[in-house]
Amino acid sequence: MKQVDKLLYFARNIRSQKLFQALRIHSCGNVLDVGGWDFYKYAISHGIEFNSWTILDMPEKEPPNFQDPRIKFVAGDGCQMDLISNTFNTVLSIQVLEHVFEPNRMFAEMSRVLKPGGHLIILIPQTSNLHLAPQHYYNFTRYWPLEAIKRQGLELISIKPLGGRWSSIASNLLYFLFQSFYFRGMVVPEYSRSLFFWLLWPFMFLFVAIAFPICMIFSIVDLKEEPNNHLVIAQKPD
Repeated sequence: MKQVDKLLYFARNIRSQKLFQALRIHSCGNVLDVGGWDFYKYAISHGIEFNSWTILDMPEKEPPNFQDPRIKFVAGDGCQMDLISNTFNTVLSIQVLEHVFEPNRMFAEMSRVLKPGGHLIILIPQTSNLHLAPQHYYNFTRYWPLEAIKRQGLELISIKPLGGRWSSIASNLLYFLFQSFYFRGMVVPEYSRSLFFWLLWPFMFLFVAIAFPICMIFSIVDLKEEPNNHLVIAQKPD
């Protein structure tokens, strides 16, 4: 299962090059990564510059073997951070808010600890498939971050859709294969597969094999109204 997780995160990072471009432009100084676990490794490999990188996550999620003295881990709740206000130049939340039951509280906390003039960078899904269940609560349209930014008094720098209708369909097709065989975090254990499902499964697999590459080709000119993710960048006024 860990290999599947690594594969999916690897695919996410390939498809999210705009995220790393944004980090190279806007990320600097003291960085707070809320729920990021080992995302710092990808940031370093993509040449993201920073003075310090603080990971705020649950105690059991501490990444092992820090080799970089600039990296530190703080155990805590992102909805109630034990951190000083106006502390960080950059605050990140990369595909975390959908796993938080009270995302508005976490967004408010991230805004609180952000320094004036600092940047808040979030990546949130709109068409995400069920994953990391049962801690998967939401998907977000573009209008949620716009309203959240407004309520916290931040200034919107940009909001970019990543992917679209066809890439979302391709993602659904891929997840069908994992969910068929009850991969952890992608299924509801109470739901069963009928005999008829398994009789039809070879034909469904054939459909996936044919449709997936077609969807990926169509995604070159995708419809942005149904993106996989929104990349949102906001700034705290001086």
